[in-house]
Amino acid sequence: MKHKIRNTIHDITHHDATAGIIMIFLTIIALLYQNSTYGVDYRQWLDTHAGFIFGSFELVKPILLWINDGFITIFFFAIGLELKHEFMEGHLSKLSNVTLPALAALGGIVFPALTFCAFNVGDDYALRGWAIPAATDAAFSVAILLMLGSRVPPSLKIFLLSLAIFDDIGAIIVIALFYTSELSVLALSSACIAIFVLALLNFMSVQRKSLYYIVGAILWFSILKSGVHATLAGIITAFFIPLKRNDGTPLVNEIYDHSKMWISVFILPLFAFANAGVDLSGVSVESLFSGVSLGIFLGLFVGKQLGVFIVCYICIKLKLASMPKDATLSQLYGVAILTGIGFTMSMFVDGLAYGGSDIYAYTDSLAIILGSTLSGIIGYLFLRFYPHVRNKA
Repeated sequence: MKHKIRNTIHDITHHDATAGIIMIFLTIIALLYQNSTYGVDYRQWLDTHAGFIFGSFELVKPILLWINDGFITIFFFAIGLELKHEFMEGHLSKLSNVTLPALAALGGIVFPALTFCAFNVGDDYALRGWAIPAATDAAFSVAILLMLGSRVPPSLKIFLLSLAIFDDIGAIIVIALFYTSELSVLALSSACIAIFVLALLNFMSVQRKSLYYIVGAILWFSILKSGVHATLAGIITAFFIPLKRNDGTPLVNEIYDHSKMWISVFILPLFAFANAGVDLSGVSVESLFSGVSLGIFLGLFVGKQLGVFIVCYICIKLKLASMPKDATLSQLYGVAILTGIGFTMSMFVDGLAYGGSDIYAYTDSLAIILGSTLSGIIGYLFLRFYPHVRNKA
């Protein structure tokens, strides 16, 4: 059993590390491409419309929206599968393993949000972005943690993955509650019917994956047209897929394993490439010091690490949770710094908050890149060179 758990953790972290490395490379490529003589081609490609037309039915969107509304739904589908497994029979099925990462994730959401709000008080439109620095990109942060090898105990890798799961739950709740447009009653009714069918399939223990995918696609289209963000369809569909087949073999894990590689090497890197192309020609020193830019940058680099570490320290001091095995306070703080890597998740929320507006002339995206990059570099250097004398909490 222990060997199986170690293999599972290795597979997850290996895929996340691969995604992180590819995304770093494509982020650099996107920045160079956008700010070269070929920058116009980059934007034209993202603005190219593609889709389906069947008689009176039409679903045509720019490639950028297909990536942000379509492909990323598959990413959230995988998150839903991971959540279901972890809470039902995985590491988070035990309450003792839940407390520290859950509360740390909460601190990592509240502190950055407050930091952002402090720089944007009185500006209602700017405050729409309060959740931008509250997100953590698990793929990037885990990739950097793995680069440290044996200098970081396995328990901290599990802690970071668990924290990322709760961070994803927070992101799902935030998207559902705060980033919805005007609602369509007809589309919502269609979505409710699709959810009912998914529940019925689960209740009847239907094992055919294709049926869940078909109903999930209908749910995605309904939610897309309803005004609620379409990525929630991925989460909802995943929750209704049976954990195991009738013969006891895992179904959720099988689907997750098959989707993880494609998400790591294709979907997340594609998302990074499509969203990281910041036009630096429109960025001024003044705009870099705007409330939104400072709120995002300091929210990621300062608010995130303080929120995670302070909550962890209090929980350990009050004996509400225990220190991850073989870890020190300094190592825990180093991991807290890495949670400031918001990157793709922060860009996703940024698109929901300010989508369709160029009021901040890409400085919001640049602030995400700078805050995430600094968190990654400082977190790595801290964990790599800081003397790891055991601290007693």
